Amino acid sequence: MATQHTGLFPVSYEIGGDKPGAPRFVVHLLVYTPTKIVNGTGLITQAINPPLEEPTVLHGDFTYMTVMPKNTHILITATGYPPVKWPVHGGVGPVIQPNVHLRMVVENGWKAGTANYSYFANNKWHEIENAPVKFVAAKELIAA
Repeated sequence: MATQHTGLFPVSYEIGGDKPGAPRFVVHLLVYTPTKIVNGTGLITQAINPPLEEPTVLHGDFTYMTVMPKNTHILITATGYPPVKWPVHGGVGPVIQPNVHLRMVVENGWKAGTANYSYFANNKWHEIENAPVKFVAAKELIAA
């Protein structure tokens, strides 16, 4: 997908997970270019004892960063919240604190980049820096 895409389109990424024991953050986003908004879901996993499995619902935005002519990157920032199953007619729900903060820079074609993110698990925040970001087709993630 190139930056000339307009409207609504999906992207999926695998962040990190490139080293044994490292956290793996799978992100599925819908990008809406007219308002530069992103929304989606994510799941952070790690093969530790007990295993980490932290789901999140992401809301954020993106902006184009042009450093030099023909050298554009895309900054995606999003905040994640734990998924909550709330009754349809349940009224206003509880105030929920974020469980993920994501800052990701991808190349002009939305295909690869790096990310910094933090997540809340086991009663403390964990920081991950310079994790590689790889565009993945959704069907590849299902098979993994």
